[in-house]
Amino acid sequence: MSTDTGPRAEASRRTRDAIVAATVRIVAREGVAAVSHRRVAAEAGVALSSTTWHFAAKADILEAALQWTAGQEIEGIRAIADRLDGTDFDPSAWAYELGDWLVDQVTRDREIAVALYRLQVELLGSEGAVQVHRDWGEGLRALGERVLERSPTTTPDLDVRLIVATLDGLRMGVISAGEEEVEWLRLAIRRQLGALLG
Repeated sequence: MSTDTGPRAEASRRTRDAIVAATVRIVAREGVAAVSHRRVAAEAGVALSSTTWHFAAKADILEAALQWTAGQEIEGIRAIADRLDGTDFDPSAWAYELGDWLVDQVTRDREIAVALYRLQVELLGSEGAVQVHRDWGEGLRALGERVLERSPTTTPDLDVRLIVATLDGLRMGVISAGEEEVEWLRLAIRRQLGALLG
């Protein structure tokens, strides 16, 4: 692929992004088995040759989709950190923000969350997915440590891991059960963070 920074490179990036977004939609609606170069090209509205030029194999498309969904999660948490930056650490403010984020994950952004879990299962153990998970975890831990550096906690790395596991488990439980009433998640996050961070 060209490393040009001109209009052609921008068009190539847009095409690649459209392919990845189309893959996420297909995986969310129909599962990983429905993904093929031809199907993704049709969903993205691009030529079949574009999908094979950007992604030689189906696994490459799936890894790119996993990386994109993981990146969306990091960006969502970063937006919260940016909003609360410059203030004293307040577990209740974080609990409210994370509660809102989690409710959005299982309602407004449910399609992305479903795709995320399906992609994780499909790619479990593959070299590319392992690297995505490492980068994803490092990104979340860096954000968590940035936030917790202003808190009295003495185990920021462990606390971040516990918070991430809680959010992930609650999200997966709601999606797997097909729950529609999800307001209880806000209370669950407030209680969990209150117990963990005081």
